[in-house]
Amino acid sequence: MHYERKPVQISAFIAEETKAALDRYVESTGLKKNRVIEEALQRHLAAIDEIPANMITETHLETTDEGWAMIWDMVENDREPSPELVEMWERHFEFVRTNGKSLEDEIHPLLAADGD
Repeated sequence: MHYERKPVQISAFIAEETKAALDRYVESTGLKKNRVIEEALQRHLAAIDEIPANMITETHLETTDEGWAMIWDMVENDREPSPELVEMWERHFEFVRTNGKSLEDEIHPLLAADGD
């Protein structure tokens, strides 16, 4: 079954580099820009629905001059990670190594308790 979609126009300012990359892509594939942009937006929005919000990292970081100085200080002064950070990374690597199975083992009893 074919659905008719009413097209609407949107407008956005993007970086020159992004536009150049889009232009190269449509030139090499023969696809129309509107199709590429719509598919990219659909994929992005679908991914946002699937990924927990706390796992999404922003692609741009905005900070004050003081904040940037603090970040730069942390980068320059190679400090030992906190025990909490070490534990987080260990859990992350365990999750990746076991394809999430270890996390399922921890969550399953909690879900079963909620169902009672």
